[in-house]
Amino acid sequence: MELEIRHLRALTAIDETGSLTQAARRLGMSQPALSGLLQRIERNIGGRLFFRAEYGCLPTPLGAEVLTEARVVLSGMTAIAERVQEWSRRGLPSAPLRVGGYCGFLHVEISRWLRDQPWCSGVSLQEDIDERISVDKVAIGALDLALVYRAPLSGLTQPPGVRSVVVHPEEPVFLALAHDHPLAALPAITLADMAEHPWVDEPPGTTRWGAYVAQVCRDHGVTLDQPHSTQCLATLLELIYAKLAIGPALATSRDRPGSIAIRPIVDHPLRQELRLYYRPGTVVAAHIEEIHHQVLATFHLRQGCNPAYDQWWHERGRSLALTG
Repeated sequence: MELEIRHLRALTAIDETGSLTQAARRLGMSQPALSGLLQRIERNIGGRLFFRAEYGCLPTPLGAEVLTEARVVLSGMTAIAERVQEWSRRGLPSAPLRVGGYCGFLHVEISRWLRDQPWCSGVSLQEDIDERISVDKVAIGALDLALVYRAPLSGLTQPPGVRSVVVHPEEPVFLALAHDHPLAALPAITLADMAEHPWVDEPPGTTRWGAYVAQVCRDHGVTLDQPHSTQCLATLLELIYAKLAIGPALATSRDRPGSIAIRPIVDHPLRQELRLYYRPGTVVAAHIEEIHHQVLATFHLRQGCNPAYDQWWHERGRSLALTG
């Protein structure tokens, strides 16, 4: 028989009451049952823990040492229970915060920051390429926080019971291409230039992004030739590195010297809105201003990822963040 918490509680009850009868009453059991439990505990330990004196049960020297350790364990159990009750009272989650969406490096950086906050018990990171899935997960309680890029198209409504904060209302989308691609020699690339080279992107119809790109191209009188489709970033980068295609890149993407170059598109015709989604009455809602501030700080620290980002951040990004 291994010692359990209930055994330790029985021993301390006997010591504190000095009586098997009173200890049994406190524990809600009969005196014979407690006496039998004590005998089994003593056999397991290999020595007497109490002896009967004129004024009741007193611990033996071995019993005194066992009781000292038992109280340490029980004190720890009490502290755990109090901590859980405090989290419950303050409405804080005892499970990890579930962070989702689709926004590149920001997921990892914000998750790392959240993990270190005293009001967060840990982070579970999820990712969905479709913004609608992420927002719906927040609505049904499957996510606590979603960092989502939204294509500027009409028709996307915010579910009841969901709140959001805009980070960047107009963050540009850049172009990724091989470092030695002919277009890489240009400081900025037009949509017309892009239309002369194979394009790689997500499969048509996967999300609202494809419809948005098609709309922008129609507005500018160009058509992108997309022979390649993938949802895997590794495959996309390999196609680009092999100069089989060029493709879209988040503004925060890193230049990869000798491999992938990131260039701006002239006049930034492709833009996305970045939002944080959450539910009211949650720990995220209680700290949303703090989270929003950290997101902006993370964007500030991202300077140096590529020259186009640095230029956009200094000329427009910071002001968009402040007014968004």
